[in-house]
Amino acid sequence: MYDKLIKEYINKITETEIKNYTKKRNILLTDDEAKIIYLYIKNYWQTFYKEDPTELFKELKEKLQPNTYSELIKLYKEYKNKIK
Repeated sequence: MYDKLIKEYINKITETEIKNYTKKRNILLTDDEAKIIYLYIKNYWQTFYKEDPTELFKELKEKLQPNTYSELIKLYKEYKNKIK
């Protein structure tokens, strides 16, 4: 059930929506960070949702500012716990 809803949402999401959402959470992204996160969400959402995203997070850690990465991990854990 959730798979279809999440897939539909991911198909519609934009970089601007990502930046607006993170801004509401007091996470200010650069344009490059928003693009990186957008691409990872679009391309790897199923891994983040159903599989072990450890390797993806290692890649992101190298591409994002430390504070951005830390806040992203917190958000991921928060939402992953809500889904369970």
